[in-house]
Amino acid sequence: MSVQISLPQPLRRPLVHVLCALPLLYWGWQTVLTAQGQFTVISTDPGAVLADKSGFWAINLLLASLALTPLQRLFRLRWVRYRRAVGLWAFVYVLTHILVFYTLILGRDLAEFWHEVVERPYILLGALAALLLLPLVLTSTQAAMRLLKKRWQQLHYLVYPAAILAVIHQLWQVKSFEIGAVIHTLVLVLLLGLRLHWWLRSARRRVS
Repeated sequence: MSVQISLPQPLRRPLVHVLCALPLLYWGWQTVLTAQGQFTVISTDPGAVLADKSGFWAINLLLASLALTPLQRLFRLRWVRYRRAVGLWAFVYVLTHILVFYTLILGRDLAEFWHEVVERPYILLGALAALLLLPLVLTSTQAAMRLLKKRWQQLHYLVYPAAILAVIHQLWQVKSFEIGAVIHTLVLVLLLGLRLHWWLRSARRRVS
C-alpha cells in the first residue's frame, strides 16, 4: 500500500517550499533581533551561528533530496516529485552559508575569502561541493531536461560527490564531537549503500 499525502494536490508543493524556508526565516529573524540589541537564542556572534545553521540545513536538505527516491522504492512514499524543490532549497542554504561567511565573518574582504579557501582544506572542500551543485541548479528546469536528454541524468550524478564533500567539510571543521555531523555521515553512508546495492543487483540481472 502506498502512502499518500492527505493535503490537496495544489497545496503540497507550496507546503514543501514553506517547510524548507522556515529554518532560514527563523534564524534570519533571530539575527536581525540580535543586531537590534534584543534578547535572542543567538550568542554574541550571530555570524558564526548563522553560518553554522545555514550549513547544517544545507546538508539536511541535500540529504533529504537524496533520500526521496529510496523512500519511494522502499515504502512507496510518493514524494520523489518534490526532490527538485528540496534540492534547490539546499542550494539556497549553501549560498546563504557562503554569503554569511563572506560578509559577517570576513567582513567582505575578498582577499581574505580566497586566502581562507586556499589555506583551510575543509573550506576548500565546501567550496568544491558548492561548485558541483551549481550546474545542477542551472539545469533544473524542464527545458534543460529536454535539451540534455540522457546527459541530464548523467550530469545530476554530481549530487553524490557534492554530498560526500559537504559531509566531509562538516566533519572536518567541527572541533569536538557533534551529533549532527555524525548523523549526517551515517545517513549519507546508508543512502550511498542502498544505491550501490541496487546498482549491483541490477548489474547482476543484466549479466544473467
